[in-house]
Amino acid sequence: MNKAEYTCCDIDYDVDGVYITVFPSEDGFDKETEVRLLNFIKRKNIVGLDSTAVFNAIYVTPNNRVKIANPQIENKLDQDIEVKVINGGMEARAKLLPADGGEKLTLAKVLNILRREGIVYGIDHDAIEKMLDREKYYEEIPIAHGMPPQRGRDAELIYNVDFNRDAKPRILEDGSVDYRHLDLITKVSKGQVLVTLIPATEGIPGKTVLGKTVEARPGRRLRLPRGKNVILSEDGLGLLSAIDGKAEMIDGRINVYAVYEVMGDVDNSTGNIDFMGNVIVSGNVLTGFEVKSGGYIEVRGVVEGANLFAQGDVVLKQGMQGMGKGCIQSQGNVVARFIENGTVTAKGDVTAEAILHSSINCGGKVEVVGRRGLIAGGSVCAGTYVTANAIGSPMATITELEVGASPILREEYSQLVKEMDEISQELKKADQVLALLRKMESQGRLSPDKSNLRLKSIKTKLKCNQRIPPLKARIAELEAIFRGVSRGRINVRNTIYAGVKITIGSNVLYIKDEEKHVTFRREHGDIVRTSFLG
Repeated sequence: MNKAEYTCCDIDYDVDGVYITVFPSEDGFDKETEVRLLNFIKRKNIVGLDSTAVFNAIYVTPNNRVKIANPQIENKLDQDIEVKVINGGMEARAKLLPADGGEKLTLAKVLNILRREGIVYGIDHDAIEKMLDREKYYEEIPIAHGMPPQRGRDAELIYNVDFNRDAKPRILEDGSVDYRHLDLITKVSKGQVLVTLIPATEGIPGKTVLGKTVEARPGRRLRLPRGKNVILSEDGLGLLSAIDGKAEMIDGRINVYAVYEVMGDVDNSTGNIDFMGNVIVSGNVLTGFEVKSGGYIEVRGVVEGANLFAQGDVVLKQGMQGMGKGCIQSQGNVVARFIENGTVTAKGDVTAEAILHSSINCGGKVEVVGRRGLIAGGSVCAGTYVTANAIGSPMATITELEVGASPILREEYSQLVKEMDEISQELKKADQVLALLRKMESQGRLSPDKSNLRLKSIKTKLKCNQRIPPLKARIAELEAIFRGVSRGRINVRNTIYAGVKITIGSNVLYIKDEEKHVTFRREHGDIVRTSFLG
């Protein structure tokens, strides 16, 4: 490649002046060629350069010899490079500029140029030597690379016990339901490791080609979900059970509860039961009695017109004959062989073989399984869906079904929003107190009682900040459920009879004729039928 090819011009230093002849291509100059030409003329450092004459030589009279300066000694040009730093300092690129009567560059000279430009890190010697050997002028190539920062690894919780056991009973080959092997109890021993924390890492800092350190983003940190009867391991990276009992996850925290077992009926001989842990009743719960549990309740007999309140699941190995008085309230799931003439309120799911003339309200799903799989009479309200073999009766028994956001979830959402507002107010007050105390301290007026007040305010802030993340997570979860109300459905494996009222969201449908193998769901503002979806 001769000089004219890469500069598109000849510059002659004659006795009467400096002349330039520009050689455009047949299509004229493109932008890149124009930039090269002007850059070359600038590098020649011509004294007294007539810019108008240069303009004319390029654009008005190309291919003609034009005087652009008075006589002078030619400035010889060495090879050079043009350097730029891009991508936030993570890359340096260079263009090799041609010599004109001067010396060629060497690797050492290029390194000196880079040092002058402040480029000191990640220099690619091989790329530079290849650029010099090839002599491809004006071709931009990467010649230095920074090291991007590496984000730290997020913390991780490794659970050593199963907190997601399914409360669904097993359906046997003959169609009957096995309520004896639900395996809902997560039993743990004293000292057993429940969860292990793999801590977050800080990450690895990066560096730009200019030698500037780029701080790494640390991994997301997690707290150990410590609840009741749970202790911290010696290294602070695990939670151990403090007692023998049942492990449960409640509100995002691991709790271990002891078990209280009633060997017979809950009747006059026992009185009402109120226990902070789990309760197992081997007999019946008779009318007029009450069982309260801070964990789960398991009744191996029949619940009559009694009241059961549990923070965890309620499992009835037989069922409930509520006589219009019986009531179950659970913060978890409810599983029973049958529910008749009773009221059930559950935050989770309700599973039974038959639900007759009862009021069911749950935040999850209602599944009526087994050979009967019957819902007849009363009302059933579920947060997500209802599935049964048969709904209603040939006698057109009035039966009401509703799917969507249940009142339980609406009430929970209101309470959580209220609690969030109260926490925000507490934080605001604590911040105001701390700001005032800092001002008093700077003035030397902080008395011992004010120091105690400051400690109290700091503890309040820590307590509030620990409570906010699980609150926000549950509020977001409930809002997602409310947005998905239209996705609720009612599934009928066999028959749904006349007399059944179906409500999905704000839409209502009355069943007037017997229908089979059908699913009801809401689409485009109406309740529609499809074949059974399950």
